[in-house]
Amino acid sequence: MKNEKNIYRTSQREILLSFLRSHPDEEFSIEQITEALSGRDIGKSTVYRLISRLCEDGQILRTSVGGRKVLYRYIDKTHECDKHFHLKCRDCGKILRLDCELMEEFCEHIAGEHGFKLDPRS
Repeated sequence: MKNEKNIYRTSQREILLSFLRSHPDEEFSIEQITEALSGRDIGKSTVYRLISRLCEDGQILRTSVGGRKVLYRYIDKTHECDKHFHLKCRDCGKILRLDCELMEEFCEHIAGEHGFKLDPRS
């Protein structure tokens, strides 16, 4: 019997990860991903399955925009993207890593004074 983790280690998975890794700090919808990968032997249902699994594994971050649109971004573990904040331009969509010492102090202020814990992965 196959290990469930090994089922998703396919050429389609590698095609998807290669695409996402080659576009650091960018977010994509499922439609944008499938369009970019058209002609690469990876269908929309496979992209959905792989994205879901990669989100569970912590390799891809899922974010909602305006409560409806869902976007996905590769999390680069070498830059510890889950440990710092990101700024996103509303006009062009560019994402900037925010490595600033003041963010820790800011997070403590928000938690202590306002009762909210900020999540750097969002």
